[in-house]
Amino acid sequence: MGSFQLEDFAAGWIGGAASVIVGHPLDTVKTRLQAGVGYRNTLSCIRTVYRRESVFGFFKGMSFPLASIAVYNSVVFGVFSNTQRFLSQHRCREPEASPPRTLSDLLLASMVAGVVSVGLGGPVDLIKIRLQMQTQPFPDGGEHRATPVFPHLCM
Repeated sequence: MGSFQLEDFAAGWIGGAASVIVGHPLDTVKTRLQAGVGYRNTLSCIRTVYRRESVFGFFKGMSFPLASIAVYNSVVFGVFSNTQRFLSQHRCREPEASPPRTLSDLLLASMVAGVVSVGLGGPVDLIKIRLQMQTQPFPDGGEHRATPVFPHLCM
């Protein structure tokens, strides 16, 4: 039975990458405001990040989310679509082109995708937030020692 489709995973990967590229600067501002590091308001945070770290400060730590969230969205999107397709085909037991989908198929496929989402999303978000909270400006080419993201692991 050829019901497994890789197109669902590709669509999830493209959507995940696009969401990171567009949303990461705003997510960085939100994370800094939530940390309460002395910004008066959103505009103050944007100005301070731009002044201290240039435009690159808004994209700080983006490489990890770009790689991981694209994969994360790909897996969640693919698991949901393929689970829903699997349930519909096994419920009908008829080899028709597109068996009808029911609310129970949608509910169960959403639950399976949700379990996968929680298992993958927690660690990804933790690392992303730690990378966003690095407030040191980029070095000007001289010797600069970066503050580690997980200092307790560096001994």
